[in-house]
Amino acid sequence: MKKQFLVSSMLVMFAMVSFTSCKKDSEDVIPPYTVPDTYNFTGANYTSSTNRVKMMLELDVYMKSATTVKLDGSKTTNMFNNTNNPFANAALNSSGIKLADKTTDASQFKGYIDLLVSNSQSNDVLASKGNFGYLMRSATSKIIVGADGYEYGQVALKGMMGSLFFKQAMDILSAVPADATVALQEQHWDEAFGYLAVPADYSPDKDYTVAPLNALVFPEKPALWGGYLAERGKNITAGKIIWEAFRKGRAAIAVKDIKVRDQAITDIQMIWEKLAANAAYAYMNIPQQSANVGNFGTQFHALSEAHGFIETLKYRVKAKSKLSDADYNTMWNIITTNDAYTLVGETGFTKLKQIATILKTTYSLPE
Repeated sequence: MKKQFLVSSMLVMFAMVSFTSCKKDSEDVIPPYTVPDTYNFTGANYTSSTNRVKMMLELDVYMKSATTVKLDGSKTTNMFNNTNNPFANAALNSSGIKLADKTTDASQFKGYIDLLVSNSQSNDVLASKGNFGYLMRSATSKIIVGADGYEYGQVALKGMMGSLFFKQAMDILSAVPADATVALQEQHWDEAFGYLAVPADYSPDKDYTVAPLNALVFPEKPALWGGYLAERGKNITAGKIIWEAFRKGRAAIAVKDIKVRDQAITDIQMIWEKLAANAAYAYMNIPQQSANVGNFGTQFHALSEAHGFIETLKYRVKAKSKLSDADYNTMWNIITTNDAYTLVGETGFTKLKQIATILKTTYSLPE
């Protein structure tokens, strides 16, 4: 009797193990799926991130008017905080969101904007070392710079592309748990995609440069990071890689293909970071080009953009990044402890070359 009970128990246990194993194998089977050519996924919603892009675009348009208008600090503050209906696009005013609450180190970037406002009060005074005002880039184009030569409208714009849009996308993608519901994963994924600022039918092969990249034609045309996929990303195929990864990852979530989803996350994070580095590298080299030497307007404009993109690298996913803290700190110290006049006036551009070398070597950037 005891022997019969033992055999019966073993059969029951075997059956349970077999059932559990079959159930697990069944759950692990990933059905065939396709990756669509566009981001027109059912239920896709990235309105909040898209609206912040639109807010940044309007703020940028106003900041760029500093060459002809003495900026109003209350207006830039309202645009940063979405108070007192500051946007021409009325839907943004009632959207319930703002730039300030998603901008990491918000006070620092608001400080850059405030410096631009202050500097714009002398937009009719020629700038010199120690004195803010305007500098000519060409016979018809000028910029507004601070006493240190930096164009704080560009520092703010490119820096917030990092501290807001890049940082938010990196954090969102890093924080999506594999065991979350499909709906929750899709919600987070869509929000991250919105910060890339490209149309749902984006194509890396299409020429979007027929209109200004930052014109208020978004989302029909790329803007901000979406514009930089072409402007500074073609030689590293950034547009193709990021666009494919966002579509592939979103499709994988629906069928619980976590392996493909996680690879897409890594691809997005790494190439987006490389895009920022590639932009900084390009802008480090422009002031050194013989045709630009002595043209402070062109040199300082490029340095200011480089400043913003180097600051973007502060918000990289360090666990995956090739950039060490030591090298980042070296670049940051150079760009922030030296004024623009000093950097472009140095014999042989030693400090600019040092930054360029770190970027090129770390990220294996093309010439």
